Amino acid sequence: SLLKILYILIEEVDDVFVCERNTEYLDAISRLKVIDDDFMRIVFKDKECLTQFLEIILERPIEIIEWHVQYDINNILGRSISIDVFVKTENHYINIEVQRDYTGANPRRARFHGSLIDASTSYPKEEWKDLPHMIIIFITEEDVLGYGLPIYHVHRTIDENNQIFDDGSEIIYINASIQEDNALGRLMHDFLCSETSDMHYEFLRKRVSYFKETEGGRKEMCEIWEEIKRKGKQEGIIEGETRGRIERTIQLIQKMMTKKGYTLEEAFNFFDIPEEERSIYIQKIIS
Repeated sequence: SLLKILYILIEEVDDVFVCERNTEYLDAISRLKVIDDDFMRIVFKDKECLTQFLEIILERPIEIIEWHVQYDINNILGRSISIDVFVKTENHYINIEVQRDYTGANPRRARFHGSLIDASTSYPKEEWKDLPHMIIIFITEEDVLGYGLPIYHVHRTIDENNQIFDDGSEIIYINASIQEDNALGRLMHDFLCSETSDMHYEFLRKRVSYFKETEGGRKEMCEIWEEIKRKGKQEGIIEGETRGRIERTIQLIQKMMTKKGYTLEEAFNFFDIPEEERSIYIQKIIS
């Protein structure tokens, strides 16, 4: 994405104030679109902007209680996720994702996101009927479902009578390639706009203009990306240390099994490796 280009440009400059004046950097900012997922997260840090976006999509008033961008949900038993935008209202949990191709917007991904959101937000002894309604929204640059519609609302139904099976979940696919002369079409037009002067909606134009056309906004973007770069380096160091620790432990396990006659389970117990981590070691030993 263009923000990855910004990352490369910023890496070459030590001073964030200098990089704010870098012509390549400014050119990369000018070409950003809201449909670039990293930029969308920055844009939707603003509550009012996010609220108006959701009200156009859902066609009803929305009162946001809490919202997060790049919201991580960890799963100690399997795959974790980082979702673009997570919103909590009085009666809803809403996950907004920008995906530019079918692979990233596969229907089973929506199922997985919903299951982890339920698992991470519900609490023991909560009445099943009290689980909040959940909406997963995918915004895609192309028509990934292939039926030629601008928007798809997906619910479960009963096969025998085609009635809605109300489990409180809904998936919405928005096809940004269709930009009809209505509220949704104008919104998707704005999502694909790189020129703020061409945008229909003032709330988006104002927010995007701040980052693209003001000195303060460009400086803020530079600082945001510097922070992303710093965190990325830290995570890389931690990941490298973890990978190294696992590799060293595997070598010791293999020695104990071949020279001391330990079983794999006995070696795991000797090194106090938690049950939920053992599958990682097994996969690496097998490979």
